[in-house]
Amino acid sequence: MKYDSLIELGLVEEQASDNAEVLGLMTRAERDLETCRLLQKTDEEWAFAVAYQAMSRSARALIMAEGFRPRGARGRDAQKTIVTAAGVILGEGHKSLINKFDRMRRKHQNFLEDPGRVISRYESDQAIKDAEELMELVRGRIRDKYSQMSLLNGGAQLASR
Repeated sequence: MKYDSLIELGLVEEQASDNAEVLGLMTRAERDLETCRLLQKTDEEWAFAVAYQAMSRSARALIMAEGFRPRGARGRDAQKTIVTAAGVILGEGHKSLINKFDRMRRKHQNFLEDPGRVISRYESDQAIKDAEELMELVRGRIRDKYSQMSLLNGGAQLASR
């Protein structure tokens, strides 16, 4: 994997991976995913927003598990950095999913700035599916990277050895 470009662009900085922080992000992302499923029945817009948040947290966990931390500004730029870095880490084979993640990032930001924007049930359903797909990829990568971590059965927990 080519992380050099991310470092050169100032998007990430190297940092020792913190298993507890990675685990905490994944645990919260799982809760976000459960929440967006509940919201889907009553509020498609917020279900979409929370599905995006689950993706963002799991992508951040992926970046941190790889030994990096996103740098730079907060808000929009930070979210764009997370999407970009996750795309580099996951590689070309997952470009379609990363493109969906980036479109969700923009739509999420637009929704927050203009609450009158409508997000359809279809978009919300697709956002949940995309969040599930990304989170499964991230769980797999973390399992491969850290044999002492187990992210099974929809919940994160430390495995005993």
